[in-house]
Amino acid sequence: MIWKSTNTNGEHSFFNSKEDLFKHLRENKELLIDAKKSVIQKSVDKGSAVVSKCLDLLKFTDQLKGIKIDDNFYYIAVNSTMILDSHDDLHDNGIWKKSVQEIQGKNYLVCDHELEVLQTITRKEHIEIFTAKVPFSLIGQPYDGDTEILVYKIPKNQIKLDAVKEWLDSGDSIEASVRMRYVTILLAMDSNNPEDETEKANYDAYINKIANKNDFEYIPYFYIIKEAQNVRESSLVVAGSNHATGLINNNKNQAEKSLEEIEAEQSLQINEQLKKLLNKF
Repeated sequence: MIWKSTNTNGEHSFFNSKEDLFKHLRENKELLIDAKKSVIQKSVDKGSAVVSKCLDLLKFTDQLKGIKIDDNFYYIAVNSTMILDSHDDLHDNGIWKKSVQEIQGKNYLVCDHELEVLQTITRKEHIEIFTAKVPFSLIGQPYDGDTEILVYKIPKNQIKLDAVKEWLDSGDSIEASVRMRYVTILLAMDSNNPEDETEKANYDAYINKIANKNDFEYIPYFYIIKEAQNVRESSLVVAGSNHATGLINNNKNQAEKSLEEIEAEQSLQINEQLKKLLNKF
């Protein structure tokens, strides 16, 4: 069996044994973590964009106690926690707690992570940002339990792009992606080497919290993201550029599919979404 690790760019290193993989992670731990912290990442590039309709939070008032829900606003989830992505990163609950306090009135909602005037959906002064604990079903994920979502609350009369407003009002699904920088990261490894005592404790503490654990045959290691910053904007996107990447590498239900089959499925999904949008004009 071949074992692999994934770097920040989505590139893989391969090893002949699990022990060799753990040795690589152990000896390069600081370098690997610093590399993840050093770059601006977009969740859409990690196969972890949030696929959902504009959130109907009125259905979840019990979970959102203390938050006033107003029908004059759109509520858009731009990120979620406890799902392992294609770069072996697990966003922990509380990841956005500090950032939310720092970015109020500073972040835009844009199209496709293009921070340009003509791609701006809503200006920063009109966006309220908060986190909320909701069922996975609210963001279109077939997992049990709850997730913590990062929400952009936007006045319906402050959408600057007509095509986006049409899409949001239609109820059609759309993907949202967050631009982020990691701040605090823990390594988790399923290693019995005494040198990896801390990493093994991290693994045991979190492995059963991974909502999509059953999508994997086995998870030898992962990174726990304890804190991240939402940098300057979040985006609405038609489809993730490598949404299938995580499935090809890790999802046992898709492991037997050919690359051509997966690319064909992805292309069909994109075309169907584009047709829906174009038919509205």
